[in-house]
Amino acid sequence: MCAEARAAPPSTLYDVVTWAEARLTGASDWAVLGFNSLAVTFGSPTGATLWDNGLVEGDVRQEFFEPIERDGYILRSTMGRWTVDCARQRYAILRLTLYARNDLKEQLAEQEIEPPVWFARDRISEHAIDGMCQAAGKVPRPASPR
Repeated sequence: MCAEARAAPPSTLYDVVTWAEARLTGASDWAVLGFNSLAVTFGSPTGATLWDNGLVEGDVRQEFFEPIERDGYILRSTMGRWTVDCARQRYAILRLTLYARNDLKEQLAEQEIEPPVWFARDRISEHAIDGMCQAAGKVPRPASPR
């Protein structure tokens, strides 16, 4: 018996949009920040906030093309509140919810992370960092909550 071959992940924006339209609901208002062979990364419809300390904060949704392992869970999507340090190209996740299925279905775990733990730019964060930093100048706020 042959093992079932997995489909190649989408490799063009057109393929990603086709994949998302077939599998996701409620994502059409979210901005596609980017994609790679692991996932498509969306930024919140409400945008990102630039605080006076230079950090950018916003909601990030990631939909994985194949299941991945994180913190002992096998998951297909995440929703998180991120803060990004554009100057240092690093990020911290302030709140994260893991889901077993795409489309933010079958919640597995949720956690608040205080104080923030900073991580260097990586394959999971690259599009969120770029998108949030590009959007940041559009919504400055006078004071930072952190």
